[in-house]
Amino acid sequence: MNIGKKKKVVIIGAGPAGLAAAYEFLRQDQLSKFKIEIYEMDSQVGGLAKTLYYKGYRFDLGGHRFYTKFPEINNFYKNFLKRDMLVRKRLSRIYYDKKFYNYPLLASNALKNLGIKKSIKIILSWIKRQFNKYKDEFTFDQWVANRFGDELFKIFFKSYTEKVWGIKTSKLSADWAAQRIQNFTLSKAILNALFQFNTGSKTIIKKFYYPKYGPGMLYERIKSLLEKNNVKIFLNHEITGFNLSANNVGSINIQDNLKKKIKKVKTDVIVSTMPFDKLVSYLNPPKNVKVQISKLKFRNFIAVNLIVKSNPFPDQWIYIHDPNVKVGRIQNFKNWSPFMIKEGKKNTAIGMEYFSSEGDDLWQMADEEIINLAKQEIEEIGLIQKNDIEDAFVCRARNAYPIYDFNYQIPLKAAKNFISKFSQIYPCGRGGLFRYNNQDHSILAGFYTARNIIAGKIVNDVWGLNESDNYLEEKTKKS
Repeated sequence: MNIGKKKKVVIIGAGPAGLAAAYEFLRQDQLSKFKIEIYEMDSQVGGLAKTLYYKGYRFDLGGHRFYTKFPEINNFYKNFLKRDMLVRKRLSRIYYDKKFYNYPLLASNALKNLGIKKSIKIILSWIKRQFNKYKDEFTFDQWVANRFGDELFKIFFKSYTEKVWGIKTSKLSADWAAQRIQNFTLSKAILNALFQFNTGSKTIIKKFYYPKYGPGMLYERIKSLLEKNNVKIFLNHEITGFNLSANNVGSINIQDNLKKKIKKVKTDVIVSTMPFDKLVSYLNPPKNVKVQISKLKFRNFIAVNLIVKSNPFPDQWIYIHDPNVKVGRIQNFKNWSPFMIKEGKKNTAIGMEYFSSEGDDLWQMADEEIINLAKQEIEEIGLIQKNDIEDAFVCRARNAYPIYDFNYQIPLKAAKNFISKFSQIYPCGRGGLFRYNNQDHSILAGFYTARNIIAGKIVNDVWGLNESDNYLEEKTKKS
């Protein structure tokens, strides 16, 4: 790079992490030193946290609570959206064995649905496991059983988890449980159920923030602010390859998917939120690394979005723990924010979430087929009659969830060691780090990445953002 010229930073992906990285350059008044360009293959920004707009209705791609234990991100949410950030009282339930359970659990509701015998069986199962804990928590089922007992694991964890990931819980790494169920045990669940006791667990928070017009509102505003400050954001642009010289990327091949033209874009620094295995594959890795990254798998996501007469149930979302239906979770977006619904309408927007793998039967279903499946299943669950559904559409997202199978750390470590040779490349975000991050982790990862680039050295650990300290400590002691 010539002295006096701006350093070129190409950001791959305009999801939470990519936009946050660009915003941090602006916030730190660094646009005089860095030229930022963002390339996004979708037609809108926000990634997995975008808000879909359809005939006057808004649909969250999944349900995104704006809750975080990071003070910096909490302040960012409130200061950036101000009055457009709503405070919402949480209402969610679990559907199991044709009954609805309040979640977080309420003692009266749980006892009524489970019955005395099954409730006692759950407690005895937990006590038994406390005297005979798994010494090594390698798998998801071992981690959960140690904290909740085997019986509760079968009821409230096994079916839903296997539906999401498409693999047996005995083949799913305990790392995923440690990330997603931090600081939560059966004893804490019982305390909360009986006394509404605040255990400090993110799992059972009672209130959260949510943008007036959905999470996409935040990312569209960041996009607008960046563009006003001459940050170029190219939508419908897909990365097709890197042009290498030793351990350096001189330029990137980028295809305009609308014009079907490929151009070469020179760069000094790359912030990559593309799937980590794909990034590594573009860097001409040796055969052994190619073999390793082929073991890193993602799970796809399908949202079937319905416009429904009236507002049939009060929940924001319902977890579906029924192996007889394929749907995993159901969202009611009017209950997230009344502004998600077309003005003057009394109906609501429903999102039904399905999880699949590339090439499986569900992924290959035509949109019309999967809409019919969703209509059938929501009626079978007892929430809505088919005739009350006025309209529907489907949205599919590839590479939505990195799969923590039993041995995922081995190929991930090999890929990380290889990519560390490329000092100009900064992986970031959920897919980019192969890390099941929430949006607050992804935003903070974007901030941290920009700070590292500005400093010219690693001052913040992006890879270690979403770790359970207690779990890591336990693993260290055992190893």
